[in-house]
Amino acid sequence: MKGAAMTPKRRILLALAIATATLCGPVTPAHAEWVYIHRAPNPYTRTHFYMGASGVAMVVVGERGPNSFLDNGGGFNLFLGGRVHRAVALEFGWQPTFHNNEYDIFGRRIDTIGLDALTASVKVFPVQGAIQPYFIAGGGAYLLGDRLNVFASGPGFQIGGGVDFWLSPWLTLGLQGQYRGVELFDYDARSDNTYLNLISFQGDFTGHF
Repeated sequence: MKGAAMTPKRRILLALAIATATLCGPVTPAHAEWVYIHRAPNPYTRTHFYMGASGVAMVVVGERGPNSFLDNGGGFNLFLGGRVHRAVALEFGWQPTFHNNEYDIFGRRIDTIGLDALTASVKVFPVQGAIQPYFIAGGGAYLLGDRLNVFASGPGFQIGGGVDFWLSPWLTLGLQGQYRGVELFDYDARSDNTYLNLISFQGDFTGHF
């Protein structure tokens, strides 16, 4: 039995189906591709070491003991530190300040009382942008004397805060304020200890390497 002949309409539909299959080919599912985004490191939080200098104003807010004769004074601070974590730095400093200046009748300074501090501190940075406020706390050794003798020495601590302004990845300007409590042991064994309550303010210039 012979099959019925294809009509012209069926021939056209069959030709269109064959042409479509030939042109399009087999359909393959689309695959998603992973996109990797490279983030540049933050230049203000890298681990590095730094060093700098600052001018210091020292305010005496209270004192008691045999050496409680210190007036307000000023000096400088030289410091060296390292950023050991994006939010933490360790810092060491030498801070001499000068008090009780005495002058002769010609206006020449003839005597000065000096308070030297050798300190170690920890800085914590809660914000890591181009403007970085921080908390600072630490301890140190303090020496009180004039140009010829050291009267007393002893331990102290400091706590406060500040802010660094990054001008570039290698340079900052900063402001800082700290409370300092110092206990001085007189070299004369018959004397009592001296306790100083101090507040220091400083502006610093720091290079980062």
